[in-house]
Amino acid sequence: MRRVTDVAENARQPLRVAAAQAQARPGDIPANVATAAQLVRFGSSAGADVVVLPELFLSGYDLDLFRPDVKPCDIVPGDTRLGELQAACYATRTVAVVGAAVRRAGGRTISLLVVGRDGDAHVAYDRQHLWREERELFRPGDHGCTIEISGWRLGLGSAYDVSFPEHARAAVHDGCDAYLCPGVYTRGDGEHRRDLYFAARALENTCYTVVANHIGDTGLGPACGRSGVYGPDGRVVIEADGERVDVVAATFQDIEIDAARECLTMLEDLPSRARAAAGARRETIKLD
Repeated sequence: MRRVTDVAENARQPLRVAAAQAQARPGDIPANVATAAQLVRFGSSAGADVVVLPELFLSGYDLDLFRPDVKPCDIVPGDTRLGELQAACYATRTVAVVGAAVRRAGGRTISLLVVGRDGDAHVAYDRQHLWREERELFRPGDHGCTIEISGWRLGLGSAYDVSFPEHARAAVHDGCDAYLCPGVYTRGDGEHRRDLYFAARALENTCYTVVANHIGDTGLGPACGRSGVYGPDGRVVIEADGERVDVVAATFQDIEIDAARECLTMLEDLPSRARAAAGARRETIKLD
């Protein structure tokens, strides 16, 4: 974790991160991969180094897709259907983070795939907290994940994870200055929770938070869009429209993190026993 005493000459180059939103076609992985590739290209044209897409975007969020055990809705490690997205990341030198259902020998997970600038795809993170009916269809992940790019450490979460403050805090104690958490938030109560969660996680950890959300109909109801980025003071940096396809980008800078941590000292004031409790098992994926 960076501290405000770090000298200026050690500052990293700014990192530009985009949150992307579109409507997924339920069960149509090739179509959703093509949309994801197009969003990566849009993000790259806006100067993004990283593009974050919604949870379960490659299948669409509709649990009925998984009840009859429809395996074509799952991604498997090395899945050739990811080719167009991998090619877009390679051509634009952009990192993509996208939600998918992943099937392995141990069962199905709600996961985040990370496609690097070299086009290699990683099953980077399996969601650790499952919501109600999801427990019948998926198994939870057993560790956190940090991705590292251009000297920046970015913690991964997915939807319901953000409801648990210790999840983002564990990322920050792993040296992360941003928490990327794609979701599926619907109009009404879901939108209300989205507004509270991402501002709170940013403020209490003095870190950036990023939410990428669906638009249009989902298995939970109409999604509210509004993908965006919160700054380390908990304020909105940029936010997308509530209904249309959009890609919005913000620039992460050390100067903003340091300024927030100069006046908001919660991380420094946290008792040592609480810091130790946040040290859950994590994996780091280096993408440079």
